[in-house]
Parts: sequence; C-alpha cells; structure tokens
Amino acid sequence: MVVLDHVVLPPGWGISSRLLAYWPIDDAHKLELWPSGRTHDNRLQWYYRLSRRSRTIFAASDINSAVGARLTADELVRAARTVLAFLTLQPGGTDAEYFDGYTKTQLAWRDAYAEELSIYALEYVCGYCGDVNHLSPGCPAR
Repeated sequence: MVVLDHVVLPPGWGISSRLLAYWPIDDAHKLELWPSGRTHDNRLQWYYRLSRRSRTIFAASDINSAVGARLTADELVRAARTVLAFLTLQPGGTDAEYFDGYTKTQLAWRDAYAEELSIYALEYVCGYCGDVNHLSPGCPAR
C-alpha cells in the first residue's frame, strides 16, 4: 500500500478525520484523496471522496496517475484536478450514457455546482483559489 508519510502536503491542504489528504476546494466542498496502491502497469491508483458540507457526493477509486508517477505534492494536485475534471463533466461535454450510473443526489449536485467548480480543474487556473494570475500548484493565497 502506498502511504503519504514522506509527502509534504501542498499549502492549503490538510488531513481529514479519515486520515486522508484533502483539498478544500471552496467553503462547501472538500476533495479527499488517497493513493490506494499501484496498478499492474505501475500507475498510482487514487481513492477519492468529494463531499459538500460533509455529505458524500462521490466516492470511488477509478482514477489512476500516469505510468511510473511518483507520489509528490505536485502529483496530489494533478490527481485532484483529474478527479475534479471528471466529476464536473456536464451534459454535452461527454456521452449522455456517462451519467447513467449517477444517483439523484449526484445529478442534482452536478446541475447545481459542477459548472462552477469545474474552473478549479483547469490547468491554466490556480487549483487552490481559482485565480488566473498565478498558476502555482502550491498556492499561498489560502
């Protein structure tokens, strides 16, 4: 099992009560991440949990890093952006079947919050504060 013992968390991140690294995306949303192991081709496999006001909206382990990726603060940020990019997909941005497995709660969350939160997944936007004036993966503004 992969652990976070040797990784310095990016500024603004914390450790949740579940002992997972978490990114407080905004005042209401938190994305928890944990490298849950490696795939057969040496990719980090990520467990994630997106919550809104402590209520779980999504939880899964279906996101993997690139082959041979090392566990670093930058890789945590990259994984967080990847997860958020998938969770904030909108109708028209992917096949309609993509949302077939969503629950009513997930669909309602998507319709209410996904578009607004999608900016934090963009590479040219600071993944911490949403600012386009700095791209730091370790934003000190939070």
